[in-house]
Amino acid sequence: MNSEQNNIEEKTLPLFPLNLVLFPGGVLPLYIFEPRYREMVKFCIRSESSIGIVMIKEGAEVGENATPCKIGTAVDLIEVDRFPDGRMNIMTSGHSRFEIIEVDDELPYLVGRVKMLDSLDSEHDSSLDGIASDTRELYIEYETLSSFLIFGWLPPEEIPQHPQQLAYQIGTRLRISLEEKQDLLEIQSFDELLKCEIDILKKLNKQIAFQLSARNN
Repeated sequence: MNSEQNNIEEKTLPLFPLNLVLFPGGVLPLYIFEPRYREMVKFCIRSESSIGIVMIKEGAEVGENATPCKIGTAVDLIEVDRFPDGRMNIMTSGHSRFEIIEVDDELPYLVGRVKMLDSLDSEHDSSLDGIASDTRELYIEYETLSSFLIFGWLPPEEIPQHPQQLAYQIGTRLRISLEEKQDLLEIQSFDELLKCEIDILKKLNKQIAFQLSARNN
């Protein structure tokens, strides 16, 4: 996986299985009401630990611990608002993808031994500049077409030049199923990830252009 493979880091992360897919660079607000996740957030505040956001493979968000997918995104707590009864609203920001090596369920919440894969601030890989340029052009078209089709659709203020960050942003913005997003998240080669996003963008751009044409006729 390019230069990141030479800097593999293993660590332990509290895991938060959810019915969503988050990419590095994504911001995720969460309402924390279950006692186990209140405990988890308190631990993360005390130890300055990240949280591992992972899509649920089997199970539910509430109740017994769900089985997480293998690849997720580590997030940092950037804001915590506490209620008198212990509930919390938190804001998190994704920074790195990780792969779960082993899951420990001895605590009320899941804890994973994970291998960090890459991060939002990884070094710009210039070998990806060519394919990133092609992807970026299709992505700009996708955002423009979507703004014509969907009321209130706001394209991002900035579209990254950094190939890896571009790939993350596209994964976040694509209107595809959670399963398809998870498939993208699990592609560890950025070259392959950008190629897959090109295929998806071409397909979506054709669909949106057809919908706009049909609406205007």
